[in-house]
Amino acid sequence: MNSTSNGRIQYRSPIELAKTEIALSNVRLESKDLTIEFPESRKYSSHNSLASTLPNSQRTSVDGQMAASSFQSVWTKLTVNTDFIAEKTIATREMLDSREGNASPVSSKSLFTKLPSYFACGLPSVKKWMNRHQSMKDYPLRSSALADEQVLIIAVSKVAYSNTEPVHWELLSSIYRHIAQSISDDRYGAHWEKIGFQGSDPALDLRGVGVFGLCQLLFLVSNGLTSQMIDQLLQMANNPLQGFPFAVVGLNWTQMILERVKRGKLNHLATKENSFISCVNGIYRGCFIVFLKFWKTRKCTIADFGGVANEIKDLIRRRPKYLLNMAILGTSID
Repeated sequence: MNSTSNGRIQYRSPIELAKTEIALSNVRLESKDLTIEFPESRKYSSHNSLASTLPNSQRTSVDGQMAASSFQSVWTKLTVNTDFIAEKTIATREMLDSREGNASPVSSKSLFTKLPSYFACGLPSVKKWMNRHQSMKDYPLRSSALADEQVLIIAVSKVAYSNTEPVHWELLSSIYRHIAQSISDDRYGAHWEKIGFQGSDPALDLRGVGVFGLCQLLFLVSNGLTSQMIDQLLQMANNPLQGFPFAVVGLNWTQMILERVKRGKLNHLATKENSFISCVNGIYRGCFIVFLKFWKTRKCTIADFGGVANEIKDLIRRRPKYLLNMAILGTSID
């Protein structure tokens, strides 16, 4: 990255700056539902600014356009006016199957046919329904609001990106605006690769996380990090030797966190936070802080991603409170 006359940091990709060849074709980001490959032929452009010295709340797109939306704004639009009945049915089924010591497949199957009517009628609440079954009692939530929020998060991860949903475009374009400091009306194009998606269509990277993966990316760049930390993140992501695809990395953290949500392993922390979405977003932010500390201090390259990702996954599994505390206390990547 190089500074320009307007004080912003000009994006230059690792390939363009270093003119080196990194063997990305053998590097894969893998999970049960999400497999990401870094193609050797990946191309980047270099004409957009990717950071600003302004606080996130004051960042606007070029030519006086309206500022990009915040996470809370889009999350409210996305979740308030949609019931997600079908997605909640799938989410609850997956939560039931994911819990350790769950009920037998036969007894569980007989319950699934009743789920749509429960959600459609609003009776009983998700929490009460879960607590009727022993498999859901291992990690109980005392708040029906938290139980509803838990199911909602998984449900949103089942929602595929749709070109007919304006809020989906607002979500995706806001991520771009916050990072690139410019506006693009193009749904497809090489400009998405500049912020770390794999190709011209970001929706293809969302398997396993749905639009919830985009929600967490927007949280990070609009609310989750200070302007200084965003600059540090982007500088590291586009370092000639240590660069990594920012968006794809974030989608991996989302997928790992979702697995813990399904199993009920974050219920205790969510109860303490009195908010499931605050809990998972805090852990997500902590993942990036720890990842970047590892990446910088160890002088990692993309070839090291698999090992570092496994360490982050282990932290999510064993020490989620540590990651949440990093989100609260972390103010710098250094």
